[in-house]
Amino acid sequence: MKREPRELVKRAKDLLHHVGEECICNTGTMGELTSIADELEDVLSGDEPAAGEVLRILGHELKSPLAAIVSLLHAVEIGYVKNPENSMQMVARARKRAEELLPLVNDIMVLGDLTGTDVSQLDEKVSMLAVCRSVHELMELMFQEKGICFEFSFPENEPFFPVRGRESFLRRVVQNLCVNAFKYNRIGGCIYLRVFGESSSVIVEVKDTGMGIPAEDLPHVFAFLYRGGQAKRNPDGGLGLGLSMVKQIVEVHGGTITAESEEGKGTIMTVRLPLCTGCG
Repeated sequence: MKREPRELVKRAKDLLHHVGEECICNTGTMGELTSIADELEDVLSGDEPAAGEVLRILGHELKSPLAAIVSLLHAVEIGYVKNPENSMQMVARARKRAEELLPLVNDIMVLGDLTGTDVSQLDEKVSMLAVCRSVHELMELMFQEKGICFEFSFPENEPFFPVRGRESFLRRVVQNLCVNAFKYNRIGGCIYLRVFGESSSVIVEVKDTGMGIPAEDLPHVFAFLYRGGQAKRNPDGGLGLGLSMVKQIVEVHGGTITAESEEGKGTIMTVRLPLCTGCG
């Protein structure tokens, strides 16, 4: 019996964590990864042409790095590389491929969670100030080490800015926007994260000083699997899932997201969410 795609993706994610963190390279692990890759290609073919095409793309994006990881680790296991230093370099390459693959797997799983989410299930009281502050604390040092400043601003009285939803989803929104601002920035540039209130809404704004989005790409940046020219040229440009996922999360929470950009002068992403009255 074929396993469900979500089950396969979860199993692949677990194995990749082991490969990345513990450098496991044994026949069982490689056999399971190969099996998952083959099964995903089969299961994700889909019966509906449009959905099948999307899933085939995702299956291909998963299978290629998995095959590379299996190949690298198999070469080490069978002793093809005699020099211990070279062997460790190959294991390190496998680990790097696993780390590159994990964000894609995470995005797919979040999209799966969203598909089965009922609005009534989004019942946590979430402080957007706390969410933004935690993302800033998590990423500030990493961005600074890459030569990009990361500034966070909020009102002096530090309002709670409560919204009704799911904290893990909303944190994903802010993280994704900040990571995008980092990917398409320039050395010596800056990222500005701002949270503030306006009428009955809370606004989260992520502004960068990067390369900006070409005018022809701007209307499509939130489209599923859309990759503009900048993304295609950037080796870390991703598959076109991130901003589509962000838009879905924001809309599930009753909000909106907009993008303003000028090529060569940076981008501003603005999320507007309804404040939860009576949440404190």
